[in-house]
Amino acid sequence: MNAADTRWDFADAWVFTAVGIASLPCELAELVAVADGINHAILLEDEVESALGKLSGAGLLQINDDWTFQLTEAGRGLLTRRRGNLFSQVDSVANLLALIKPVSVTVQLPAGAMANAIDEYLGRLSR
Repeated sequence: MNAADTRWDFADAWVFTAVGIASLPCELAELVAVADGINHAILLEDEVESALGKLSGAGLLQINDDWTFQLTEAGRGLLTRRRGNLFSQVDSVANLLALIKPVSVTVQLPAGAMANAIDEYLGRLSR
């Protein structure tokens, strides 16, 4: 992806909001769970990879070696300005992200990580 062509989209705000709500550091299964709680939908792997790439490239999110995620100081500062209820926070975050130039780095989850995270989350629901 050409950094000049990078734009923030709904999934970026959705992922960022979910990480902000989750306990930190946030595991991938928790990201899936919180995102579903916000939007009543399961994130797609390409949405997660793209969002993680843009958010980390913009200095808002840190991706740890164990594939957990946490907000940077800049990310925490931005999210403290979000407003609204659970779902409308995503729109608020999208408006805040629009004030920042997105820069994308390539993020590729380990093979099977997203499927495992979804399975773990859905397994929790069935208990």
